[in-house]
Amino acid sequence: MTRPRLLWLTDRSEWHQQRALEAAPSDIEVIMRRHPAEADLLALLPSTEFVVSERSEPVTAAMIAAAPNLKLILRHGSLSYDIDIDAATKAGVKVSVQPVLGTVTCAEHALMMMLAVVKRLRRGLDAALRADHGLPPKRTDENTFAYNWLGYTDIGRLIGSAVAILGMGEIGVELTRRLIAFRPSAILYNKRRPFPPSVERELRLTYADLATCVQQADVLVSLLPYGSETDQMLNAAVFARMKPTAAIIHAGSGSVIDEQALIAALQAGQLMGAALDTYEYEPLQPDHPLVQAARDPHLNLLLTPHTAGASLPPGRADDYAEIVRFLRNEPLHFAVN
Repeated sequence: MTRPRLLWLTDRSEWHQQRALEAAPSDIEVIMRRHPAEADLLALLPSTEFVVSERSEPVTAAMIAAAPNLKLILRHGSLSYDIDIDAATKAGVKVSVQPVLGTVTCAEHALMMMLAVVKRLRRGLDAALRADHGLPPKRTDENTFAYNWLGYTDIGRLIGSAVAILGMGEIGVELTRRLIAFRPSAILYNKRRPFPPSVERELRLTYADLATCVQQADVLVSLLPYGSETDQMLNAAVFARMKPTAAIIHAGSGSVIDEQALIAALQAGQLMGAALDTYEYEPLQPDHPLVQAARDPHLNLLLTPHTAGASLPPGRADDYAEIVRFLRNEPLHFAVN
């Protein structure tokens, strides 16, 4: 019996591609392509029954017309603006838009880091555990309490703050969906190609160039991938252009941040705080300058051990869940047509 063919279109690295291939059900033939040439794509489409579009790889009307056996288009993510849903519907092809657990958990982690830095959680925890204020305790009731007993005047908030996201992919989209509830004054973003206006309206986003994002952000979120253009991209010159009351959150690829320059900026008061989940060299060692700096609670530097996606189950079997449901004639969970 011939296995159904799945054409997986992605822009992710070989490591991610291999993990997805390893999780494939044995009764499905998976062909992985990263930015395929048109000739390669047209040769594969006639025998394709399923298309997976990962990280906003487009699925056009011409592609659908070239795939007479196509049954289901599955977008991994939460945006479908570059899938021709009308053409798919006319051709009798189902379209499903399935949120990616990994991007959701990374967005949750980034939001946690944002709140922790803005609220200066590291310093607050240290002060509460040391409890060396010298003040006598009083039993609290509705009229008796020691509100802000250390007299902090620099605890921030997300409401009314400008957030800028660099590297606006699926993690950024999921983060934005969660940020909206905090009512920031603006959510700026920067990516190679801006979203269409419909997406910007839906997510309340404003496109801005890198310089504007850096200068206007109260919280600058880096979700940048690693590459020759982004290697040490966030450096002393960038930090010098940020507000001294601004924080930087990094949950993108390692080696994007000049870590020594970041430490210097925090120590000089050029930045309010920072949180990192990825690093130039991993895992961190006890004598690493970042580790040493983070031990000072007043620097407001939060480090996590590359755990933004660590709440996921092992493997990527969930990537195929909608296709498995389709093959079993079960209702799709994320169908949009």
